[in-house]
Amino acid sequence: MEAHKEGMYLFHNFKARKDLCEEDKELFDSHTSSIREVKKGSHLAREGDVLDCLHLIDAGWACRYRVLRDGSRPITSLLLPGDVSDNGQGLSNTLDFSIRAITPVRYMTIDSESVQRLFERPRILRLFKASAHMSYSVAMNWIVNVSRRSAEGRIANLLCECYARSYAAGLTFQGRYFFPLTQTEISDVLGLSSVHVSRSMSKIKSKGLIENEHHKQIRIMDWPALAALGDFKQESLAEHP
Repeated sequence: MEAHKEGMYLFHNFKARKDLCEEDKELFDSHTSSIREVKKGSHLAREGDVLDCLHLIDAGWACRYRVLRDGSRPITSLLLPGDVSDNGQGLSNTLDFSIRAITPVRYMTIDSESVQRLFERPRILRLFKASAHMSYSVAMNWIVNVSRRSAEGRIANLLCECYARSYAAGLTFQGRYFFPLTQTEISDVLGLSSVHVSRSMSKIKSKGLIENEHHKQIRIMDWPALAALGDFKQESLAEHP
């Protein structure tokens, strides 16, 4: 399980990684900005901007989204603590998405020159490549989720994904984890109406699979059943609720 946790959350608690030498960690630290903070709803970057730095999420949730002609704003990915906004290959290109804070967010930036310096370190470069691969895998899962699964299945899969990512970052406790998405934001992630989201969440709760907790937390009551409902493949988490 430890290998899974380190593999999935590459930049969370970076200084504690055992696969990097002290020189790698010091270089990484010297090429990241000081912590910055933004309020909920603030933008870290906007569609049409030229990407001049990467954003490394330290705390809070953010998302990438696009604005369509009808004014809708589908969310294309979630950024959780330890996530980086890009693998570095998109630097100096025009963004075709915006990055918005779903909650208050603390983050650091890595400018383009620093990225190039970091890429000279093979172990650090490997982390960025692995991060890009995982982002691709999550994106492919979202495509399948939206195109093939039922409303309940889509929501169950999303709940499992966010739990697994939070668990990998050490942010869960006895099946509980922070899940700040509103019904509207879940709709924007999954391509469902708010009515469908409300009904499906109620059905999942009535089956005894999850419970709402205080402070925007969810508790998973039956992980195997929720993973089965969402066709979520990573069913062997060490911390079963």
